[in-house]
Amino acid sequence: MSISSAYRKMTALGLINELGSVAAAMENNAAFKNGVPQGVSSAATLLTVREKLKYTHEAASTHDSIKIKERKAVEGEAVKHLDTVAAFYKLAAVNDPNVLLYTGFTPNQPRRGELPPVIPQGLAIYQGPVLGSTAVTVNPIPGVLLWELQVAEGDLSSERNWRPHIFTVGDPMILNGLTVEREHGFRVRGHNRAGAGPWSPPVTFTPK
Repeated sequence: MSISSAYRKMTALGLINELGSVAAAMENNAAFKNGVPQGVSSAATLLTVREKLKYTHEAASTHDSIKIKERKAVEGEAVKHLDTVAAFYKLAAVNDPNVLLYTGFTPNQPRRGELPPVIPQGLAIYQGPVLGSTAVTVNPIPGVLLWELQVAEGDLSSERNWRPHIFTVGDPMILNGLTVEREHGFRVRGHNRAGAGPWSPPVTFTPK
């Protein structure tokens, strides 16, 4: 068994999931029982970069070349941080191979027979806790790690109008800053180790 370098070829969404899963694994892995060594990125650092990547990924959906470059830069930053953790795990495994049993790193290949998620069902939109906000729910799908929620104002047939928001499964899907008294379109798809599933049919809602 060895640490996979699959994260080096991941998209922004893949890296968002990888940063979260590796950070979570670090909290309980025996390799870090004495703390995080100098030169190795901490779980807190990985989570900070994860939030930064989520933000730049959403901003890059406008197809602005500058925003895309910013996202690419953060992707490179994420890989460098993951490299430090992977290198330390490899070093620690010389004395204790068991540290590799649970690291949070994705295998190079998806699990045999695993397919992308099915079409999400039960997408529902509710008025959120503050003005111009919504709360979104969808029926659970086994194996889904991330929800990609897109929102559009205006012509729903134009892909340029859809803006992405990324949520880890289990996190509340709350959107703020929506235009009050204007109809919005919402759609969602799940992501698992095998990739992205199909979009749900759009649902419309007018925030108050």
